[in-house]
Amino acid sequence: MDHRLPRKSLGALLAIVLSFTGCAEWTYQRMNDPSRDVWQKPQGVVEKLSIMPGARVADLGAGGGYFTWHLSKAVGSRGTVYAVDIEEKAINMIFTEMVARGTPNVRPVRAEPHDPRLPEPVDLVFSCNVYHDMNDRVDYFRSLASSLRPGGRVAILDFHPRGFLSGMFGDRTDKEVVRGEMEAAGYRLLNDYDVVDRQHFQIFAKADQ
Repeated sequence: MDHRLPRKSLGALLAIVLSFTGCAEWTYQRMNDPSRDVWQKPQGVVEKLSIMPGARVADLGAGGGYFTWHLSKAVGSRGTVYAVDIEEKAINMIFTEMVARGTPNVRPVRAEPHDPRLPEPVDLVFSCNVYHDMNDRVDYFRSLASSLRPGGRVAILDFHPRGFLSGMFGDRTDKEVVRGEMEAAGYRLLNDYDVVDRQHFQIFAKADQ
């Protein structure tokens, strides 16, 4: 029996794949739209991170690299930002932008869903609008602790579950849920900032330091 798809079906399947590919690229470009600065307040967020020049930072779930470039400026020429994402499309876009901007302190990292694959321990793991998409979060961050340098921190921004349709698509997480899961993973809360109206912003450190 011939299991090959008819030519028309194959063409339709290819169109669907290309459609999703284009959609992903459009989504990453939309993430990097400068108009996002109005509500995201990236300078204010990065200021609260208190990043020292020369630091090693992981931008976890970097997407199109919106925060990557802000973090790159903060660490300076002697520092490194690992732009971590599980999607090849995101990694390719960051690499292209890295070359265009001339930012050798940015290094794209293709991660696995359960492993950020960081090449070295870092001073800060930063994530924005990523936490709600993660599976087995307690186990993930418990394991991630081994990738933190002494005094290392984890910063998490995620959307408040507000509004009539909030949480219907699993695109946000309550602040107390984040805090409880991070404590279960072996962390303690260092700071809780009110910088972005739409998002909660918490910074954690390992409980034993």
